[in-house]
Amino acid sequence: MAAQVLDGKALAKRIQKELTAEFAALKEQGHAAHLVSLSIGSDESSDWYVNNQKKAAEKLGVQYTAERIDASSTHEQAADKIREICANPGVTGMILQLPVPKHLDGNELAKVIAPEKNVEGVDPDNLGLLVMNQYRNLPCTARAAIELAAESGIDFKGKRAVVLGRSIIVGKPCALLLLDKHCTVTVCHSRTQDMAAIAREADILVTAMGAKPGMINAEYIKPGAVVVDVATIATEDGKYRGDCDFESVNAVAGWLSPVPGGVGSVTTQILFKNTLETLKRQIG
Repeated sequence: MAAQVLDGKALAKRIQKELTAEFAALKEQGHAAHLVSLSIGSDESSDWYVNNQKKAAEKLGVQYTAERIDASSTHEQAADKIREICANPGVTGMILQLPVPKHLDGNELAKVIAPEKNVEGVDPDNLGLLVMNQYRNLPCTARAAIELAAESGIDFKGKRAVVLGRSIIVGKPCALLLLDKHCTVTVCHSRTQDMAAIAREADILVTAMGAKPGMINAEYIKPGAVVVDVATIATEDGKYRGDCDFESVNAVAGWLSPVPGGVGSVTTQILFKNTLETLKRQIG
């Protein structure tokens, strides 16, 4: 029997409806949200994300400003621009668009963003608070993956969870969030031996490898497992696929998120959920 779909589009619409009402209520009280995006140079994927964020902001009634500086900017020039944005009391939150040009270090620039305004949540302060189970801004994609897994109705407590991938954007924060939900968590990566055998033990499997489309097949799946495919990999035919070989995994899993239409659909709404929570903290 085919797996049930973890419908990211449906979850995103539900979150959007809730956020729209909350942003409107705060705006009526004189508290308007303003999210600023900073791009360094131009990148096709980054520009696509900015355009999507702008459209989402318009639907939510949130002011969205897309700032851009030259690709040849030095670290200090980029850092100065970040400080300028964060120092503006009218700015609720900020996001640095990735990737940055090769001569710059995105992780180092993330350290410059005021942690309380970094709504993407990928910086030492916000990640440190996640380790301490004192959430402020959670990494958007990781939070989206866990919220989508919860749509299956699974009781996380005591479940065996496996995360494929160890990035600071998805893999590591996903593992920490699952630990906080009382799962027993294993993290696999490119050096893991017999990854399929480890993955087959998972009641909840989060795949965030992003190396080869369709690399995760039925051999990796425990029958009835909740499988959240985070990867979005461009293919030669101009389409996008995830880590999972959908047909193969679909025949074994209990729940499976599609690509596209899964985690990616939720992530943008989580960015604005973080923005709303940041605004509320600023109001006090």
